[in-house]
Amino acid sequence: MRDLFTAISYYIRIEPLILRIIFALLLIVLGFIFSQIFAKYIIKLLKKIAGRTKSNIDDIMIDALDKPAKVLIIGLSFWAAINLFSLPVLLLGFLTRVLRTFIIAVFFWFLYLASDGMVSTFAQYINKKDQKITPVLNGLFRKSLKFIIILLEIFMIIKEWGYDISGLVAGLGIGGLAFSLAAKDAVSNLLGSITIMTDKTYSVGDWIQAGDIEGTVEEIGFRSTKIRTFANSLISVPNSIMSNEPVTNWSKMGKRRVSFNINIPLDTPADKINTLLTRIKEMLVNRDDINKDLIIVNLNGFGEASIQVLIYYFTKSTSYVDYLKVNEDVNLKILKFFEEAGVPIIPPRSIRVQNT
Repeated sequence: MRDLFTAISYYIRIEPLILRIIFALLLIVLGFIFSQIFAKYIIKLLKKIAGRTKSNIDDIMIDALDKPAKVLIIGLSFWAAINLFSLPVLLLGFLTRVLRTFIIAVFFWFLYLASDGMVSTFAQYINKKDQKITPVLNGLFRKSLKFIIILLEIFMIIKEWGYDISGLVAGLGIGGLAFSLAAKDAVSNLLGSITIMTDKTYSVGDWIQAGDIEGTVEEIGFRSTKIRTFANSLISVPNSIMSNEPVTNWSKMGKRRVSFNINIPLDTPADKINTLLTRIKEMLVNRDDINKDLIIVNLNGFGEASIQVLIYYFTKSTSYVDYLKVNEDVNLKILKFFEEAGVPIIPPRSIRVQNT
């Protein structure tokens, strides 16, 4: 190569160094041009071929290949331009490692870009098997796969620069004991989030209750679940707790229960009681917003100075606002029935005031 440039420079009367610089710049320009040609024509042709296949994997790979391939072509053109010059052996060895590191980085960049499509394709395949993957679990798979890709890239680059990965891993195993103990909670929370999403205990938007905490799920993250309470406060609960805590998912209700007792005087005539029970039950049965599967209107027992009437039914709507509206309307009608029958409703506890 040196003799070729010397011969050319002799005939065109240009210094060999200047001639090398001209050729190097030309190679770089050609690299940029070819990268655009590759993106405009070759990628377009590959997409057309991939569109004829039934699988989506090839489409995903070609979409992810676009930008990394352009950068790789430009990078190789720079490498070809550098090789036109006579460089010291040590510098050339260093630049060779830089090139290999660059190729590793571009390759893992390609995998990183393709990871989203690969997870989506996997999710579609699983969903066809009637094993639904929730959006949150889908996001967890995406982040996990990207983390693994980045971790592998770091290890390969470390190895490329001559460091012993096995020694590094062993060192992490010995020296990382304290770190692993400190990260125990983080791992527990991560496993808890996986358990929550695979078991589908609850999803974003569900109304749940766990212990004293009740509200709507706003986010399920790697570490915690964020719950918006009905007081509009936001509570973050570690997933390790949520996965072990009994959770009531009120959003999964098919109907909503109403149960209460009405206390009436002990001396209320039996015929009036029977008439009231019949009227209340007929009213509940004839309502379209009440589930007909189970309606109970019966005497529930005797108190110290009262008779207890149990009223038990389910509203069809599980919405809290609708539930309150139905409950209010039913209660008003029950009050009217007792007023018409001349039967008073007494408090469940009588308060006696003694004169001193």
